[in-house]
Amino acid sequence: MAGESSGRIKAYIELMRPVQWYKNVLLFLGVLFSHKLGDFDLLFLAVLGFISFCAIASSVYITNDIVDRNRDKAHPRKAMRPIPSGRVGVGSAAFLGAILAATGISIALYLGWEFFIVALMYVGISSSYSMILKNIAIVDAIGLAAGFVVRAIAGAVVVSVAVSPWLVICVFLLALFLAFSKRRHELALLGEDAKNHRDILKDYSVHMTDDMVTVSASTLIIAYSMWTFLATSQLMMLTIPFAIYGLLRYMFLTHMSKGGGEPEEVFKDLPSVANMLCWGFAIFFVLYLAPRLQLIGGG
Repeated sequence: MAGESSGRIKAYIELMRPVQWYKNVLLFLGVLFSHKLGDFDLLFLAVLGFISFCAIASSVYITNDIVDRNRDKAHPRKAMRPIPSGRVGVGSAAFLGAILAATGISIALYLGWEFFIVALMYVGISSSYSMILKNIAIVDAIGLAAGFVVRAIAGAVVVSVAVSPWLVICVFLLALFLAFSKRRHELALLGEDAKNHRDILKDYSVHMTDDMVTVSASTLIIAYSMWTFLATSQLMMLTIPFAIYGLLRYMFLTHMSKGGGEPEEVFKDLPSVANMLCWGFAIFFVLYLAPRLQLIGGG
């Protein structure tokens, strides 16, 4: 009996997809790049915003799984998800989704009307993607990318800092790169059965998605480089090699090890994790340590 209860709880947790919550780390970019990471009041607001978006995102994932449950049964990996596998009923899943949505929206209201509006934008974009956008080639990837951009904007709004256009551009292009990489993975993994899993895949081809991934990555490198050139400190240019390696490594994994199905798979790749840590340290050094070292040196 205890084992059955434990399995049910595990299924509900899996249904919320906590492994996807890392995407909401984008909400901390506002605090990070505003040089206010040491302001615990603002950091607390960012944490609340993170929790709000995690709850809302989980409700969206549940809704999407309910809608796609029959198609997911044809996918070798997604067929094991709680709803298509029968471990969680549609009614129970819908109830959990409603609770999570109410929780996320309530926190968003507490954080202010501006953040609340951005949260509603995220719900609107995610719902539009689930119902309409995911069925239109190229627009489906743009819809996914827009969700990432809204997360980054929410991170700036929750701590009342200006939204950088470069942040919007780079986040959008990175998300576009990941979205097209995911489409390529699905095509390569499912082969002729790809269209049975997702109708939109009949409008894509491996060759086409390769070109789209290349264009997205190239444009992102240019945009990121321009951002570092125009940053307050030119030391930010030191982070360019880490950004380029991260993109190329992800492309390598997509082609050579058939990864790229879900971006979180990159956290299982040691070189990618090491590169992200180096990139993060470089960003922190330029924004927080370098100015103090110059101050000490000038004294």
